[in-house]
Amino acid sequence: MDHSYRILSPRLLLRPLTEHDLDQVRSWRNQEHIRIWFQDDHVIEPEQHFNWYERYRTNDSDMMFIAVRLDKEKPIGTAALYRINPYKRRAEFGRVLIGDSESQGQSYGEEIVKAVTQFGLNTLGLQSIELFVKVTNTRAIRIYMNCGYVHDSSYRHPVAQGSSALIRMVCFASKRHREGRGS
Repeated sequence: MDHSYRILSPRLLLRPLTEHDLDQVRSWRNQEHIRIWFQDDHVIEPEQHFNWYERYRTNDSDMMFIAVRLDKEKPIGTAALYRINPYKRRAEFGRVLIGDSESQGQSYGEEIVKAVTQFGLNTLGLQSIELFVKVTNTRAIRIYMNCGYVHDSSYRHPVAQGSSALIRMVCFASKRHREGRGS
């Protein structure tokens, strides 16, 4: 996958993840108030994270971004598109987080979701982007809905003991976009 894309939104630059970002991202991801929302909420060790990054660098279907505040030139969070399938024109959205405590609660999460979703639909030409979110993460669900995602009520996630149920949400390209007339 081309890991050189950059996305500009009103207050953010979303740039590709690099090896230099790993310690910061792992630190954010390991914060308890953040990791509780991930399907796998275990603490990530440095070697584990580096091994993931080595696989990611050669992966042809994933793109991860670091969100950088333009006003402070400071990384504040992440987002990703996974399992990008150019033939079926779909992908999975994930790994969105605001790790910088100073930037939390300022609508950066919604700005990231909108920017990455529009990038997937407009730049990559995807017809749909799906995501999975814990049913208890009502704040994230509200953000996704504000960004055009709808709940797929037909999806049933098997709930393992000690884990939360997940819901599937999907954002579809508009009919005009699917017919090749833009968005």
